[in-house]
Amino acid sequence: MARKKFMSFVICCLAVSLFVFCCFGCTKDDVQGEMQKIIGSASQNNGASLKSGGIVTDAPPNAQNTHFFGDSVLLETVTGNEEYTIRKMTVLNSLASENFSFPEHPIENAWVSEDGVLNPDYSFVLVEMRVKKAAKGEVEKEATLVNVLKLVYKSENGAILPAGEMDYFQFAESDNAKRSTLPNEYLGVYLEAGASIDCRVGYFVPKNTVSDTGNLFFSLGINPEKTQYIYPQ
Repeated sequence: MARKKFMSFVICCLAVSLFVFCCFGCTKDDVQGEMQKIIGSASQNNGASLKSGGIVTDAPPNAQNTHFFGDSVLLETVTGNEEYTIRKMTVLNSLASENFSFPEHPIENAWVSEDGVLNPDYSFVLVEMRVKKAAKGEVEKEATLVNVLKLVYKSENGAILPAGEMDYFQFAESDNAKRSTLPNEYLGVYLEAGASIDCRVGYFVPKNTVSDTGNLFFSLGINPEKTQYIYPQ
């Protein structure tokens, strides 16, 4: 709530200041300079960290939000609290030894060919994990979307950035775990409360973004202030 009020304050300040400022004549550079002064001042007064195009980065790793493979990590969502347990991560430069069935997106994006050959400019990161619906939520009938688990890396300046896109999700359906048939939920599963699934997810990682896959780890969450980080052992 405090963050929403802060953003409303910033937007109002921008609107009023720019209107008054431009009534007396101004250039594009003048407008940009005035916006930077307003944002910078508001940021200092509120203690928030603003950046171009958005508000505050995810909470940085600390003793409370840092986990490792094998740990059960809780995620709070409106569809019900969920637990994610990563067991294994494998980096593949070829898909020849596996039988993968991809949705259309990887082919359309040229990550793989129609014959299932991996683009040599990409690595495919395969993750084995368990997802459990730990408790009922406010919207019980919605699908659990596993792409809240993001593959990330740390840049040279210390920023945590996305490493590649998840576009593979495989699991064995059961009475308690049904695959979503909606096109926008191809990374989703309908889980009964208390049920869990063992699954595999996959990410396409451009090699010109991450050349050393040993630097990869995971962020989990939809609330930037409650982001959890999961590292290989």
